Amino acid sequence: MSDPKITSDTILEYMTSLVEQKKSIPREVWLEVAFKLNLLSLDEARLLEKMRQAVALKTLEILKAQEKRNVSAADLETRASDEYRFMREQEAKVDTINQFVMIAKKNSDSAY
Repeated sequence: MSDPKITSDTILEYMTSLVEQKKSIPREVWLEVAFKLNLLSLDEARLLEKMRQAVALKTLEILKAQEKRNVSAADLETRASDEYRFMREQEAKVDTINQFVMIAKKNSDSAY
């Protein structure tokens, strides 16, 4: 059986489990994880852009369906949707990955 595919989710779950178990994380692990997350971050950014487009299209649909166009109401309805919530969660994930890579870089700079 082949090894399961490494994704940003599996990496983040692994690092979260180390933190929850109060285990120290060696610098080599920081660097390896940062390298992998940096490579995978492009996929996450692409997904985020697709989600932003879907949310914008939803807002347009809501506006077109209104008799009197009300941008604030359409925006509020969009923000109440699952699509918007998923998009915000993806934004947080991309931000977390970027911060993780920055912290790992800072950690490696101070190590050498």
